[in-house]
Amino acid sequence: MAVLAGSTACGGDDTKKAAAPLPASGSQAPGSASASAPGTPPATGAASPTASSTGKPLRPCATVTATDKPTRGTLTREDLRSAGTDPKPVTVDEVFGLAQLPYKYQGGTLTRTCVKVLEDCTPMASGEAAELIKQLGCIRAVSALYVDKANNVQTTVGVLTMPTAIAAATLAQSNAGYYNQVTPPTNRETEVFAPEAAYTWIHESLYRYFIYEMTGRTDGKDRDPGEVAKHTAATNAVYHLVGDSLDRRAAGAPS
Repeated sequence: MAVLAGSTACGGDDTKKAAAPLPASGSQAPGSASASAPGTPPATGAASPTASSTGKPLRPCATVTATDKPTRGTLTREDLRSAGTDPKPVTVDEVFGLAQLPYKYQGGTLTRTCVKVLEDCTPMASGEAAELIKQLGCIRAVSALYVDKANNVQTTVGVLTMPTAIAAATLAQSNAGYYNQVTPPTNRETEVFAPEAAYTWIHESLYRYFIYEMTGRTDGKDRDPGEVAKHTAATNAVYHLVGDSLDRRAAGAPS
């Protein structure tokens, strides 16, 4: 995977819990962030952002027609740092073409259940994060929900196309925000993370893209300490999917 534009992983004590629900569907980023080495996969810790229990969908689920990784692009990795040289925002086919992701614990497989597209990025978050996203000029947001019902694991991932790598890194390095979870519009298999439920949270910037993830139990309840390892594994698996897809926009990135 390519070097991160501004690698910032949020982590915390797993004994911390989510606070009272917000009026909008989302989660509160942890109050502290620590930088990880460029290119290092995140999600080594656990955090406990605040989450809403409303479960209202931001948009209907979008259709994904791709069935594999995107084809290799012709840009350079430097091109991917600016909309001036990388003018096309990412698409759901490009980022979420793989419907199933095996990840590293026995019997664990994440399956994509819903993907959403927002040309107005601000509903991806609430409060200060939404204001910062708007201020920095986000161009498009794509998000997805991956679920492993057998192991009671769900991961929300969002990718925001920013105008520059500096804008993406600025967003990743901030502590602002209530970031939204993704739920299917009808007959949903999952629950939003309930108040008092801890879950794993990371946010990163890669080139001109901002990536965030939150992983917890499919039933939305608080987790046992023994579940943290599989949540971390799920988060890393989804991050590698997204990072690899973004890397493949460049001709020379190793992915």
